Amino acid sequence: MPANHKKISGILRRALKLSDDSGFGVVTYRKGGRCGPRWQTSFQLVILQRGGVKLEVDGSHFEIGAGMGILLAPGHLEEFRFSQDTEARHSWCQILPVELPENMKFPASAFYRVAKCPGRTMELIRLGLSGTPPAPGGRGETGESRAVTSLVIAAIWSFVASLDFAPAEQSLNETALARFHAAVEALGSQKATLDELARQAGVSRGHLIRIVRESMGITPMEAVWRSRVTRAARLLSESGLSIAEVADQTGFANAYHFSRRFRQQLGQPPRVWRMERWGSPTPENRDSRTAPREPGIHPAPRRRPKSSHAAGTPPPRRRP
Repeated sequence: MPANHKKISGILRRALKLSDDSGFGVVTYRKGGRCGPRWQTSFQLVILQRGGVKLEVDGSHFEIGAGMGILLAPGHLEEFRFSQDTEARHSWCQILPVELPENMKFPASAFYRVAKCPGRTMELIRLGLSGTPPAPGGRGETGESRAVTSLVIAAIWSFVASLDFAPAEQSLNETALARFHAAVEALGSQKATLDELARQAGVSRGHLIRIVRESMGITPMEAVWRSRVTRAARLLSESGLSIAEVADQTGFANAYHFSRRFRQQLGQPPRVWRMERWGSPTPENRDSRTAPREPGIHPAPRRRPKSSHAAGTPPPRRRP
């Protein structure tokens, strides 16, 4: 094995260029070694052979032990922190997105799942490490480089095929979005900050902004205000709370701010919106006859008894 594959500390040495080529590599880190932060540019399968590593990806954390592997995707910020009490050794194989065959796509739920590495995958990685790296600039042009690319694809697919794909499994971004929406729903009247929402989603601020924009076409904070307006509309329709009380319970600074946001999203002021749904006079002046009533049995309204005497005439006087 070449000398540059031997023990190093804190610096990732490549068997094949990590940022430029598809291929295989292996490295040993001394205690407390680190790699990153770095932007991942490839589909990369990392297999830990000895020791342990804590991996952070866009603010999400993963722990990988010996014999385990994880498939990484391009476009994410990564940092590796290796064992403090023992050396850590890991191997990898990787392929650039442009080198994947046309129409080939790894399943989204295969990424960022820490799983035991099957023996077949290790055999393919060992085979790749035993070969000679392709010449610089020869990627995709020689039979040798095509063979390396095919071997990388085979190794990654052998790992993916070993995963237990449960229906509930989600990709990293899908999981972060689900956590974000749950955090927004739980806000109530509490103040929301982008930092806190990103923390609860398990990703960085920038990553949360990107995935929410891709999913909803808006920023995370705009998603918060939309959720608040939706909850407010429900309260206006289903409760007898005043407009000021609804604004307070859904996290708006004041009734003016609430009315402005409500009109922007639903096209009507809160008062008009409520009147249309109640079919009643102005809700602020409503009485028990116009307010919505809870389902159930209610007593009939009391009526004044009708008088038998003619209108305008005093009632007959009783005899003593």
